[in-house]
Amino acid sequence: MRTHPPRSLRALSLLALVEGASLVALVGIAMPLKYFAGIPEAVRIVGLAHGLLFLWATTTLVYVLSRGHLSPFKGAGVFAASLIPFAGLWSHGMLVRSMKTAHIRR
Repeated sequence: MRTHPPRSLRALSLLALVEGASLVALVGIAMPLKYFAGIPEAVRIVGLAHGLLFLWATTTLVYVLSRGHLSPFKGAGVFAASLIPFAGLWSHGMLVRSMKTAHIRR
């Protein structure tokens, strides 16, 4: 019988990627538009989207940790990665590897 990784862990993996991309968009596109082109609306829009994605990802992370689907050490890594541009790629990759090894162990 084939088992699948928990849906919440798969969702966290996707959210890490999307939230990471929104941080890159905020820091790499919206902030320069605000400070170099005088378009503060870019930060308002992208910042709101990033903030909501960050809250969603953090809530999902807490849920995944509470269910024991991820070790606290890896959870701390996922959270720390959500604060660093481009680290969402690392987070996503680590979560995919965790899902694969969990799938093999079962």
